[in-house]
Amino acid sequence: MKRKRAVIVSLLCTILALTILFGAWSLDRISRAYNYASQITATAAVTTSSTNLSLVLYGEPPTPQAMDIFQYVTAENIEWKGTSTDQTGNPMNIAFKLSSVKFQKLTQDKFAGNATGLDSHISLNDLFDVLVKADKISVNVTFWTYLNTFPAFNVTGQLTGNVTVRLSLAVLPLFGLDAALYEYKGDQFSISICMIKPMQVTIEKPAAGETVSGDVPIQALIKVVPALTLENVQCWVSNGWNMPINYNVTSGLWEAVWPSYNSGNGPLDVHVRATGVVWKSGQKISYSGEDGKSVQVSNPWVNSYVDRGGGQMEMFGGLQVTLSIESMTFMRQTTFNFYPWTGLSLTADEYSMNGNVKFNCWRICDEQGNILFNSFDRTLTISGTISSELFNGGGGARELQCIYVPV
Repeated sequence: MKRKRAVIVSLLCTILALTILFGAWSLDRISRAYNYASQITATAAVTTSSTNLSLVLYGEPPTPQAMDIFQYVTAENIEWKGTSTDQTGNPMNIAFKLSSVKFQKLTQDKFAGNATGLDSHISLNDLFDVLVKADKISVNVTFWTYLNTFPAFNVTGQLTGNVTVRLSLAVLPLFGLDAALYEYKGDQFSISICMIKPMQVTIEKPAAGETVSGDVPIQALIKVVPALTLENVQCWVSNGWNMPINYNVTSGLWEAVWPSYNSGNGPLDVHVRATGVVWKSGQKISYSGEDGKSVQVSNPWVNSYVDRGGGQMEMFGGLQVTLSIESMTFMRQTTFNFYPWTGLSLTADEYSMNGNVKFNCWRICDEQGNILFNSFDRTLTISGTISSELFNGGGGARELQCIYVPV
């Protein structure tokens, strides 16, 4: 029972800390604060008493740039009252008052502030209700980097004078508990929080904005804090194409191969997401990190045409083409993308459109319409020369035309 009480107090005070220490700046992050609070209910790195809270959170910390608006701020009689919504649309009621506030940027990574006359009441749907009053507040914020890799920051806060803290929280992630209440009245309440980003996911290849074609190597560097175990890594493209990704011990990177010719041409986003987990008191706590890069896909494509004479080319779709390479054979219908590997053969039907048109030639033209290549054999085998003609030298691909004539 004593342990459960400490866990409940930790959870409630976490919401309190992330709400009052940032004031109005963090109101749009209430739902995120609730998620953080849920995640630490089972952690052992929390020590609480009736008058102080000290804990470590894993989550996405703000950046020093987000605090630059506080280079030097002084104000009096701040009041905000109204109804808003959190990030998921839940109704949020806010009543916030400060008699005075002074906040300043000490260095690039340090901020400090003092306020008087805090009277705040925030409730979010039926999830939680927080009431905080204090005559004086003192806050210090420090940004730093954990293990020279993971963005982190520390917040310490001191509430003094006539302090009232009343909290209620429902839907606790603890078996058998539906709600918790906490109330404190006194002359001092202290909070110390260290927040660390638990995971860094960085796609190193391909580069953002790169033009890609063929089988595209994907490489991602994934780092997690020592407390976490990397459990799941996923790789996908924004058009829904998923790829297996594996760890390469030699390179230290997670690697995948994306057959971009199956995704169509144009802009697409490559994503890598990882999940790190830690077990605390029998509860599995998960954290995720993700990176995405936008690239331009440009692979050659096959279109079918009927030459009506007089320079009139009529495009038609649904032409059956047989593709073969080594021991693999597969069918595609125009229009389709492909990659011109040396040795790949494309065979078109002799007749199409119910026998009304007959195969004439394969053709490649440049961007001005000049003919670069013609072949009158229904089976076209890609050579190094043909492959090079299917790209314009700047990474852009060209069309391979399969031309028919009326019977």
